[in-house]
Amino acid sequence: MFSHAFAAGALLGTAISPLVCVSAAERSPVAAAEDVVARVTPSAKGAVLFHLNPDQGNKITISGIAGGIRVEASDVRRLVAGYGWYLKNIAKVHFSWNGNRMALPSPLPVPARPVTIESPWNIVFAYNYCTLSYTAAFWDWNRWQREIDFLALNGFTHALVTAGLEKTWEDFLIGLGYPREKALRFIPNPAFAAWWNMGNLEGHGGPLSQQQIDKMAQMGRRIVSRMEQLGMTPVLQGYVGFVPSDFQENVQMDGLKLIPQGTWVDNFKRPWVADPTCKAFPKLASDWYKAVRKVYGISGKMFGGDLFHEGGRKGDINVTNAAQAVQKAMQKASPGASWVIQAWGGNPTRELLSGLDPEHALVLQLTKDMANGGKNLRTFNGIPWVWCELANFGGNTGLYGGIPLLSRLGSDLAGYRDKGLVGMGTLSEGLETNPLHYALFSDRLWTGEDISLREWLGKYAPQRYGSAPKAVVKALEVLSSSIYNPVRSQEGCTESIICARPSWNARKASTWSSGERYYHLGDIVKAARGYLKAANDQPNLVKKEPFRYDLVDVVRQVLADAAFYQLQQVRSAFDSGDAAAYKKQVKRFLSLISDMDALLATDSQFLLGTWQKRALDWGNSRQEKALMDKSAKMLVTTWSDLAPRSLNDYSNRQWAGLVSDFYLPRWRNFFESQMDVLTGRKTREAAHAAFMDKTVREELAFAGNGKIYSTKPAGDTLAVANRVMNTHREMLDALSAEEKYSSGISWELQQGSPLQFDVTDQVTEPGTYTATFQWKNGPSALKIHSVKLYEGNKEVAADVHEGTTGVENKDNVYKLELKKYRTNLDSYTLKAEVSGVSQGASRGEMMLKRLTN
Repeated sequence: MFSHAFAAGALLGTAISPLVCVSAAERSPVAAAEDVVARVTPSAKGAVLFHLNPDQGNKITISGIAGGIRVEASDVRRLVAGYGWYLKNIAKVHFSWNGNRMALPSPLPVPARPVTIESPWNIVFAYNYCTLSYTAAFWDWNRWQREIDFLALNGFTHALVTAGLEKTWEDFLIGLGYPREKALRFIPNPAFAAWWNMGNLEGHGGPLSQQQIDKMAQMGRRIVSRMEQLGMTPVLQGYVGFVPSDFQENVQMDGLKLIPQGTWVDNFKRPWVADPTCKAFPKLASDWYKAVRKVYGISGKMFGGDLFHEGGRKGDINVTNAAQAVQKAMQKASPGASWVIQAWGGNPTRELLSGLDPEHALVLQLTKDMANGGKNLRTFNGIPWVWCELANFGGNTGLYGGIPLLSRLGSDLAGYRDKGLVGMGTLSEGLETNPLHYALFSDRLWTGEDISLREWLGKYAPQRYGSAPKAVVKALEVLSSSIYNPVRSQEGCTESIICARPSWNARKASTWSSGERYYHLGDIVKAARGYLKAANDQPNLVKKEPFRYDLVDVVRQVLADAAFYQLQQVRSAFDSGDAAAYKKQVKRFLSLISDMDALLATDSQFLLGTWQKRALDWGNSRQEKALMDKSAKMLVTTWSDLAPRSLNDYSNRQWAGLVSDFYLPRWRNFFESQMDVLTGRKTREAAHAAFMDKTVREELAFAGNGKIYSTKPAGDTLAVANRVMNTHREMLDALSAEEKYSSGISWELQQGSPLQFDVTDQVTEPGTYTATFQWKNGPSALKIHSVKLYEGNKEVAADVHEGTTGVENKDNVYKLELKKYRTNLDSYTLKAEVSGVSQGASRGEMMLKRLTN
């Protein structure tokens, strides 16, 4: 979370008058820049002289003057970005989504000689649609004001804006004759608005009241106005043809041709698409852009909108002609505007790109590969594009990012500058995480060269914390070379099994995320102990918001990872049939979860109550508050109340309250069910059925439980962190020593045939994969008869031959040729038809790897 407020200091004694006078009625560019100074660094008010000089072009010059500094640039955006650069690089303060250290020296530090800087990027883009639900769903104006200042200071040029689309859709639909009550049911809760805006669902979490819709429209107008005031371009929603699925039943239009879009994940009904080439489309688009202008007060310069996002159906639409029609309508409504398209899951297709005018289009290339995401990139037929990091999915909590990648990105991207690359962007779904990753990303915006990581880390620590204890610098180096250095592409952090629906084979929490443990627990323990040593040596460090956040985060990561290895200890005790040993190991496992909750409770940024209160504040009546509360909780737990729920735990978060009341009870229930098996009270099947019945009921009940969670931290961070690490010292040392790196997924002969493995996070591109079966222990060898790979429910590769793994292996490697890679929404499952050579509960691993040339 961006800090509650930029730190304020004492006003400087010497005031400098601006060169440009402004009226009270309308803010000039210089006055707008001065307003940023007053908001973020009040102590510098009057000591920063902004000077507009069109001859500066893209360059920004910072120099010292009597009593302050002077920032000279060609426009307001560069003036504010120049001040942000000054704050970080000369004043040596720090601002981030996870804590600020903003107290400025007095007098202001000045450069020894004028400094001229220039960003190599024409476009710096913020947010994808998912960001605005997983991160910003319930932000109020104060939070948005801080966010816009943060973007401006970091040099962002463009940002997606969706607040206010509720009113836009209402006016648009009612104007066409669509019934008001149905229009209100079409509009979802802000928690789920992202997928509504991408054409994936309708009305989920609604309906909202008219008062809420109008309030959101006011918010959207303020956001757009402030962005424009600071020289940024708000990217509004364009019209690509979406209408409610029952539109044709309620509105008669000549020449209207609608294409049903079926369902999205978990059977969400999708809006239908009006064929952009049909005769009615120009009327629909014209009315849409009129509604946009009415809500936001501007015509707009850039518009987002994706056709056929994540599995939509094109029917018999000529996609090339459709792209031309969408762009034509956009140009008519706002001459010179550009269509902004997300490159994700196979979109945009070549057919769509062929229909675009490159001068009025921009593609955002969402890059989830934090290992090699600067190489082998897609280009887009001469259409300009932006490299966008996508390091976080669903707002999940977990240390993750691409530190080595970002440091060498200058070299990696150099060859793309003449292939349409025009900018950088941050499109992570959860932005209020991993400040290390985003700090390096923000510095990347100012250079096209590679960044020396060791030198950068040495500067980062004192800037973020005010000092650089050796133990912390060493911890940052360890983290940067381990957990922040993934070995392959994956969708976000390696999730903790604490957040997973419990099972003996739990590896991750959500369907499409990664369970691969490419780093060592021992490295995370070492880093946490480094932070603790620094904190115990200098207790004042913990009083600083950035250090406190990072201390909690790294100790939290230790507990999150230790649970994976401790589960193996619980399983061993269970398999031995020793009830006393089982209870002891279960107690240790559960203590990791309860201690995590106690640690998280010491910092407001890790509280479920912080998220909940923002949602509640968007409701006035008891009914409105209950609706907002339920959606806020549902997003981070079950996602929906439909069945089946493949989105269950997609947006898992390690937050105090959520850990204690949602994740911990699930694991308690699981271990109790397995005790019934251990003691012979129930069969495995009966215990599993009872556990799942109870779990599903309790999961669904959580969102509507009405419980209000605290927004105030509880406990002393340093004291709790010390206690937690000391309590588990013996366990952590033992688990770190016994830890064995493995990319395998465990199997057990008693599971029966076929053995099934979720391999979504191993299958990342087309090619030849090998599935190797390895026996670990037990009385029976495993016979493998066939191995098949499924994309969703569709078989896409198979190898049928007899193989065996036991004390000796024979033909236990299976080759699977995947000719075409999945779309984003498909999960991959590997199924092996097997049998045992003899009776017994043997166990082992299946390792899936892609062959490289």
